[in-house]
Amino acid sequence: MRLTPVASGSSGNSYLVEAESAKLLIDAGLTAKQIVLRLGQVGVDPGDLHAIVVSHAHSDHVKGVGVLSRKFKIPVWMNEGTRSVIGDSLGKIDTWEAFETGKSFQVAGFKIHPFAVPHDCKDPVGFRITREAAGIGIATDMGTPTGLAATLLTGLEVVVVESNHDPVMLQEGPYPWELKQRIRGRLGHLSNPDSARLLQRIVSDRLRFVVLGHLSEKNNRQELALDCAREALHGFLNTGGRLYCASQDEVGPSIEI
Repeated sequence: MRLTPVASGSSGNSYLVEAESAKLLIDAGLTAKQIVLRLGQVGVDPGDLHAIVVSHAHSDHVKGVGVLSRKFKIPVWMNEGTRSVIGDSLGKIDTWEAFETGKSFQVAGFKIHPFAVPHDCKDPVGFRITREAAGIGIATDMGTPTGLAATLLTGLEVVVVESNHDPVMLQEGPYPWELKQRIRGRLGHLSNPDSARLLQRIVSDRLRFVVLGHLSEKNNRQELALDCAREALHGFLNTGGRLYCASQDEVGPSIEI
């Protein structure tokens, strides 16, 4: 299996998951044009995607879904809560497929388990994605590091975990008070310290790569997120584990397991 962050941050999120000839896109929160360009940078034809799997209805996760689906005839998977919020806003979708939160489903040989995360959108989910013995977890856009997320992100080789904001930068930053309250609330986004505490809970003998995702462009910096995570993961890093930040502006890193 291979994971490639196509984009991760406040302005758009998308992750490519591959195994042999099977390819999935988890979310498509950039314009379709930008996603096609970025997939091209890693040698992927969007027409070869087997599915776009959607975590929730916020625009930074679904912006390019409709155009990609129509242009390249890609099936789109989401739960009914997400579809009810999106409605017809994405235009015609080539093929709609529904999954149920908490129940695993199969796409192109991948077993995907969507699990509930606390966020201010209807029925948002994270994903545990496995194929044979390999596994990848993706959990961003959650205000609280839940026990369920910790359980389902444990025992995997690669995890993507949100590290959205530095609490001081958020407090002192330019956002209106109401937005600051939303971000740091129970249904908002994980701070660097909250992310670090979640990472401490999911370290296992199988974990090899940790990717910090969905960093705020206004309220965080990569070095702050990485420093906070390093403190929590010193044992993991000392035994060969790797820690990265996904970027809003460029593809990568590609991680193969």
